[in-house]
Amino acid sequence: MSSTDEPWLHTEHGASIGHTEAWTWAETVRLQLRRVLSGDGYTTILDSYQFVMALRMTLRGVEMTRRHLATDPARDLLDEGLAAFTAAVPGGKEARDVIEHFDEYTQGTGRLQHPPGTGPKSRTPDEARAEEFRIRFDRCRRGGERRPVLVVGPYPIDLIDAAEAATRLERDAYEALLTDEGRPWPRGSAYALRSGEAVPRQAGPDDPLG
Repeated sequence: MSSTDEPWLHTEHGASIGHTEAWTWAETVRLQLRRVLSGDGYTTILDSYQFVMALRMTLRGVEMTRRHLATDPARDLLDEGLAAFTAAVPGGKEARDVIEHFDEYTQGTGRLQHPPGTGPKSRTPDEARAEEFRIRFDRCRRGGERRPVLVVGPYPIDLIDAAEAATRLERDAYEALLTDEGRPWPRGSAYALRSGEAVPRQAGPDDPLG
């Protein structure tokens, strides 16, 4: 190593690491969706469980990226993306919590089954609460299409919508990284490029997405 070489430090690349994790898990979301769409019987609910966990990990990677961004324009871009994701997948975080903490929710003692601020020791088992948070797989019609939905208690997760939202959010995180490096791109451009859509031309001639 020459005197001018600098070691690559994990602690100095939190935003990039977060995006790499987000990309990894967004790919996993898409893989799980393909398995659900091509599966049958009990395998669909098994893959749906993994889908929801991967969805949450995608969000966690993007949240890590957001914490490590250094510029306001990049933060603003990713804040818009996070808000859009939350609107597109209402109940996504909550569904993951129910699946992960099945030992509590199946007994009616889960955090979301009680008023905010209720401590764990005050959550007594309750059959009605447990039934309210039962998990089931369904297929719902939208237009002429039957769509896979994982119903996690009061939180129905349309898997097609959620996978689309995860892809868009991961691309938003990538655009935020570019913006943080002084190479701004409008939000949605990286997704459009991936999808073969028209890309807004805002970057310069050294545009990394061009």
